[in-house]
Amino acid sequence: MKLFCRDEMQRLEMAAVAAGVPLSQLMDNAGAAVAQEVERRCRPVGGKRAVVLCGKGNNGGDGFVCAKLLAQRGMACWVVLAQGKPATDLAAAAFEALPPQVAVLPGEELEQIRPVLEAADVLIDCVFGFSFRGELSGLPQKLLAYGSGLPCLKVSADLPSGVECDTGRVSAGAFRADVTVTFTGKKPANVSYPAKEFCGETVVRQVGVPAALVEGAETRVFETDSHFPRQWLPQPDAQANKGDMGKLLLVCGSWGMAGACVMAAQAALRSGVGLLTIAVEERLYPILAQVVPQAVYVVLDWENRREESQQALLDALGKCTACVMGCGLGQRAELVCPLVFSHCQRPLVADADAVNFLSRHPGYLEGLVLTPHPGEMARLCDDTIPEIQSDRLGAARQKAKETGAVVALKGAATVVAAPDGRCAVNPTGNPGMAKGGSGDVLAGMAGAFLAQGVPAFETAVLAVYLHGLAGDVCAQRYTQRAMLPTDLPQALPQVFASLS
Repeated sequence: MKLFCRDEMQRLEMAAVAAGVPLSQLMDNAGAAVAQEVERRCRPVGGKRAVVLCGKGNNGGDGFVCAKLLAQRGMACWVVLAQGKPATDLAAAAFEALPPQVAVLPGEELEQIRPVLEAADVLIDCVFGFSFRGELSGLPQKLLAYGSGLPCLKVSADLPSGVECDTGRVSAGAFRADVTVTFTGKKPANVSYPAKEFCGETVVRQVGVPAALVEGAETRVFETDSHFPRQWLPQPDAQANKGDMGKLLLVCGSWGMAGACVMAAQAALRSGVGLLTIAVEERLYPILAQVVPQAVYVVLDWENRREESQQALLDALGKCTACVMGCGLGQRAELVCPLVFSHCQRPLVADADAVNFLSRHPGYLEGLVLTPHPGEMARLCDDTIPEIQSDRLGAARQKAKETGAVVALKGAATVVAAPDGRCAVNPTGNPGMAKGGSGDVLAGMAGAFLAQGVPAFETAVLAVYLHGLAGDVCAQRYTQRAMLPTDLPQALPQVFASLS
């Protein structure tokens, strides 16, 4: 599903105007869409109270239209001028068209407006739209913050005020809506945290932009849907053999963390890879061979046969079609990562300890698929976790652009960013996946798709989406509390069957 950034939405509206749709009509339709949603949720509306917080721009104009329509349908309506009088011609015209029964309160002190806010059955936020950037301040911040805490229905027009369209970043005091009526199409902030939490339920309403323009618009960001795996999942040839289905090398696991390698391996096998080779320390081989008998093993003895082990690992790198490195690698990362990063000529997924190694040695990043969680991303960016989480889209896109790597920033609504600016936001998954080991499963899945020839960005998007679907299957089967990361590979057959 396309997600419209600020500049893309502005171009789309201008294209609609060029096609003969007046901006005034778009405003009338937007205000009507919000009014209809309020009426749908507040039936019967007669005698109920609506307070509309209006800014000075065209988003405020949408609010004036909404207030007029609700008043005509029998609601008692108040308009609060949160930024003073309208500053655009369209908004001014909508303001002048308000009927006498709509009470207008000038933007003054919060204390003077508080009784009206507290008596509202519905509070409608039309202060800022998709153009907002920066920080809230003054009366708008006070009104929005206070209104967010009221026990009435709270509705935002297009985006909650204080939320940034392109990044999902949220200003202090931003409006926290129960429902957001967004126009024409979803914006990145509607689906990306932390903004998604402030949007509440998002409903999309068409306001007059011709459908052909919407369908033909090019966007940089999209929300993955079920069409994506059907497009990119490799379809085996009727005469395919195991070599045709990809040859994946796992360089994972260490003493005390064998389970990470097991989960990555099982996920890769369940994702259809034809040949799986695991390069692992000698003392782990007996453990892994029993639980992953489908794999071929390169047994490494770094203590007694270092040169021989190094050559064996290099030979394995030359035979694979993709590599996954890092899951449970532990302290061996300092020894193994330079060797693999320097010699691997195949697509490579770097996870966990390999990502931590890269944060200390960033020269190897170009061309990789990175799967960091927020803590690892903070180390990669020399930043803090709160700063990463406040702008997940921006952090992933910036790192991808800087390094030439595909970055899958894990977490709620995982973000996948490509060096060319494309970005996907994932809608699948649930909090039950927030357990150690889920990321190892994701890395194994990504490695399998890479090995089968799926391009790097598409691999990451595909793996993240299907990984989340597996998590949703497990949550339904076991509950979020009781599900385990080891359940995820076992859910993949059901996931793939559902897409057939």
